[in-house]
Amino acid sequence: MDDIKQIRKSINVCRAIAKKANANFSYAASLLPLKKRDFFYATYAAMRVIDDNVDEKFLILSSDDRKKYRSSYLNMLNDWLYQVCDSDSQHLNGPLDANIVTSIQHTCGRSNMGTNPWRNLAEALKGDIEERTMETWDDFLEYCEGATVSPATIFIYLSAATYNGNEGYKYCLDKDPRYFAKNLAIYCYIVHILRDLGKDAKKTPRLVTIPLEILQDAELDRESIYQELKNKSKKINTLAENLITRAEVYKCKGHIALTELIPKLGVRETMALTGLIRVYDHLFGLAKENTFNLLANGPALESKVRGEILKKHPIIT
Repeated sequence: MDDIKQIRKSINVCRAIAKKANANFSYAASLLPLKKRDFFYATYAAMRVIDDNVDEKFLILSSDDRKKYRSSYLNMLNDWLYQVCDSDSQHLNGPLDANIVTSIQHTCGRSNMGTNPWRNLAEALKGDIEERTMETWDDFLEYCEGATVSPATIFIYLSAATYNGNEGYKYCLDKDPRYFAKNLAIYCYIVHILRDLGKDAKKTPRLVTIPLEILQDAELDRESIYQELKNKSKKINTLAENLITRAEVYKCKGHIALTELIPKLGVRETMALTGLIRVYDHLFGLAKENTFNLLANGPALESKVRGEILKKHPIIT
C-alpha cells in the first residue's frame, strides 16, 4: 500500500508539471483514461524538464556563458537520457527528481515503447546545445524527428496501447506509432512556430527554429525577425506563406494517417487526439486568414480556441 501511495504521489508531481506548462498536449491528455493519463504525465514531465533546461536556461545565456557551460549541459542531457531509458535506474544525478524517475519506471518502464523517442529527442536537444546551424529544409525535418515527432509518437503510443495490471502497457497495432505521428507532428510544429514566432524572436533568435534557406527566401535572418514583425513587414508575410504552403502537405498526409488510426482507438482516446488536432487546424486557419493576428496574439488565440474545442468534452482532473 505504501508503494502505491508513493507512485500516486510521484504521478501527481508530474501532473502538476504538465498542468503548469499549459500545453495543448496536457489538455488533450486530461480526456484519457486514468492509466494513460499517468503515462502521459510521467513522460511529459520528463520532456518538459530537459526542454526547459535547454530553452529557458541555456539558450538565453550570453555567448561567452554558453561556451562556458556547454559541456555541463551536454553532460546533463546524457544523464537525462540515462534516467529515462533505464527503467531499473535509481540514477538521481540527472535533472529529473525522484518523483519523475519513479513515474517513468512505473509507466513507460512497464511498456514496449522502446527508447527511440527518447534518443531522438535527446539528439535534437544536443543540436540546440551545440548550436548546430539549420541550413536547409532537410535539416529542419531531421531536427523535427526529435523535437516534435518523438513527443507525438509517445502520445500516439499511449493512445493506442492497452493496459493490463500484470503486463503494463502494450502497443499491438501493425504499424509503428511513428507512422501515425510523423506528418501530424511536423504540421503541428509548423503551426507552433507561427504561433510562437513573436514571443520566441523577442526572447532570443536562437529559439527560432526556421531553416536559413526559408528565412533567406524572405530576405530575413533570425536576428531581424522581431523588428520586422513589429513593423508588419511584407517579408514576414512571405515567410509565413512559405511555411503555410509547406504545412499544408503535412496536414493532408497527417489527416490521412489519423483517419486510419481513429477506428483503432477507444472513445476517450479518440476525443483526446481529435480534439488536439482540431486546435491546431483552427490555429492554422487563423494563420491563413490573418497572419499577423496569429503572430502577434498566438498564445491568447490558442487558449480561446482550445477552450471552445475541448470544453465540449468533460475534462478529468
